[in-house]
Amino acid sequence: MGQRQRIGVVGGGVLGTVLALRLAEAGAAVTLLERGSGVGGLASTFDFGGHEVDRFYHVITPADSRMIAMAEEVGLGDQLRFRGVGAGFFANGEMHDFNGVGDLLRFAPLAPLARLRLGWFVAQCQFRGSPEKLDRIPLEDWLRRQCGGQVVERIWKPLLATRFDGDPSGLPATYLWARTRRMSGARDKKTAGGEAMGHIVGGHQRLIDAIVERARSLGVEILTDAAVSGLVTAGDGAVTGVELGGESLSFDLTIPTLQPPALRFLLPERHRALLAPYPERWLGCVCVIVKVKRSLLPYYAVNIVEETPLTSAVETTQVLGTDHTDGHHLVYMPKYCAPDAPEQTEDDESIYRRFTDYLGRLSPGFSRDEVVDWTVQRAKLVEPVHQLRADRAPLEMAPIWPGVQGLALASNAQIYPYLLNGDSVMGFAEGVAAEVAERLELGAAAPREPGHVPG
Repeated sequence: MGQRQRIGVVGGGVLGTVLALRLAEAGAAVTLLERGSGVGGLASTFDFGGHEVDRFYHVITPADSRMIAMAEEVGLGDQLRFRGVGAGFFANGEMHDFNGVGDLLRFAPLAPLARLRLGWFVAQCQFRGSPEKLDRIPLEDWLRRQCGGQVVERIWKPLLATRFDGDPSGLPATYLWARTRRMSGARDKKTAGGEAMGHIVGGHQRLIDAIVERARSLGVEILTDAAVSGLVTAGDGAVTGVELGGESLSFDLTIPTLQPPALRFLLPERHRALLAPYPERWLGCVCVIVKVKRSLLPYYAVNIVEETPLTSAVETTQVLGTDHTDGHHLVYMPKYCAPDAPEQTEDDESIYRRFTDYLGRLSPGFSRDEVVDWTVQRAKLVEPVHQLRADRAPLEMAPIWPGVQGLALASNAQIYPYLLNGDSVMGFAEGVAAEVAERLELGAAAPREPGHVPG
């Protein structure tokens, strides 16, 4: 038997850790390099006043088959918990339930005919199995045809404006198709049309830690505090490894899993053109988290359809429970914004006061005196914004194999048209592992799931 193929995976988020595990299972000698002090990336936890909580909010739906299967595979299947949660909108200073046909028919922000058109649109998205041709259609044009002007002006435009930092222009229709499809997977008939959301006790971090432990048992070398400073190349441009701490680590194949704006700093000048196929626009997130002694919101997440400094308000403990916070409730107030948006550098106290002022509008009677603890979490690169091509041709994802020997590229920017969540990222990682195993003639890797991996 020949020497095992040496593969370096750069980045220890969900994508990198799952990829490392599957490649090790296929027989490769894998090294995972993470610049931070621990693995997990955006799915990691942090110490919040003595309680280990998610940096950003995450849930699992009953349709997230990849995550559920992974939890069972690494021995956490009995740690999955699901519960019914309500959904609703905040409009004109009032909360409106949105849990099934009855609530839709009573939905005061819309006229009766508009309510029916909204319901019909959601049903169409849920039953449309393919996004074929939707990536050529402007989202607003599609919404106006399907829902009518009132639904667009009172519901979709405010939601899209806050989700895309005031500028939802250029979005393809696939965005809402994918979002509605995912939420349909959370529908729970036992909760009167509401949604069932779930989690793993200990959060996504616990699942990632279990994946890493399994990977280590298969020989994967996990290096944290390992800030890769560049890729090492041969005279012909082939990538032969990475630069780390002034030294070179050699690999037969190097797979960065970084978002492309961060990847730019690793690529040699001669390979910067590889970034051309990736989206030019990116969103980050600034999120205020408050810890309080009582529940503040009637739903897990509030859809806000009026002028607001927030994108949403999410009371995660409605799904996670309060055992891990000694009975305290957690409310996350995210603002999705550009990496260079003012919120990214605004001082924490100013952000906190502005966001909690609005929380008082969502939760009458709330006072900052109720806050036991608070924090502001920031990330400059959370997700790409895939936009229509000028010629309305189908969107094409950047290839895994960019034509450079010794290099494969795998990032969340290549997951389309699916929404970025743990399940879609795991599916993409397993698809990449399968392609690598086939190309390098390794053993069997996880089967590829159609649609998750670009050609």
